[in-house]
Amino acid sequence: MQIKAQLLTEHSKKNTDRIRKYIGTNERKLAQLMNCFFANEYQVSQRAAMVVSAVFDNSPELIMPFTHQLIDHLLTETFHIAIKRNIIRILQFVEIPEEKVSVVFDHCLQNIVSKNEPIAVKAFSMNVLNNICDHFPEFKHEVIPVIQLELERNESAGVLNRGKKVLEALKTL
Repeated sequence: MQIKAQLLTEHSKKNTDRIRKYIGTNERKLAQLMNCFFANEYQVSQRAAMVVSAVFDNSPELIMPFTHQLIDHLLTETFHIAIKRNIIRILQFVEIPEEKVSVVFDHCLQNIVSKNEPIAVKAFSMNVLNNICDHFPEFKHEVIPVIQLELERNESAGVLNRGKKVLEALKTL
C-alpha cells in the first residue's frame, strides 16, 4: 500500500482504520505516514492527522519518538486545523520535553484565549497546561485566571466541563 495514495482515496473512519492496521507497529510504514503528516500538502496532511491519532491510540510508543517534531510542527501554524487538534490531543498524553515546555505552555495559553480556536483545541490545551502545571506548579497562577476568563465568556459545554475539571485539579496543586 502506498500510504499517500490511500489517504487520498477517501476521508473516512474506515480508511483511517485500514491505514492504521496496515502500519501496525512497522516503523518504516509509520515513517511514510509521518512524512505525509508533516508534508505541506493540505489534504494529505489533514487526512494523515486522523491516522496519526489512531496509531497513537493503538500504539502510543510508536509516536513518542516524534514528540519534538510534533511540537515544532505545531508552532509553525501553517496547516489544517485537524493537524493542530491532533497534535495537541497527543500532547495531553506525553511528557513534554523540558526544553519545549515554555513554548508549548505559551501556545496552549494562546489557544484558550483565542476566539477563533475550536472547542476541542481549547479543551485539549487546558489538559496540556494542567499536565505542565503538575510538573511546574508555579505556572498554575498564570493558567487559573485564563481558564476562569474563558469559562465566563464561553458557553460551550465541552469548554465549560473541561475548564471546571482543570481548575479543580489546579487548585489542589
